[in-house]
Amino acid sequence: MGLPANDLPSTKYFEGFDKLAHCGFFFVFTVLMLMGFIVHSKGRASKLKTFVITLVVASLLAFGTEGLQLYFSTGRAADWWDIFADYVGICMALFSYILLHQKRLGYE
Repeated sequence: MGLPANDLPSTKYFEGFDKLAHCGFFFVFTVLMLMGFIVHSKGRASKLKTFVITLVVASLLAFGTEGLQLYFSTGRAADWWDIFADYVGICMALFSYILLHQKRLGYE
């Protein structure tokens, strides 16, 4: 995020690989955050509360990383398409959560 572009290894595997990496990172990050929230609350938190908190935190990270690149990095540039790819990953994870998560009774 904050490293100069010339210090990073080349990622020219195919066109758009960096967007796929953004999407994948934010998908995994959001899934792990959802899992942590569910385990921490022992499944008792409402789906809406979990959804909103996760969306806000992931959004702050998405915009924060691009803000760091825009204002504090000399060799890298912020890109709106990176934020779009971040949101694709975030939305995939949240959509999966809405479809697949069911509250379990009997948490100890």
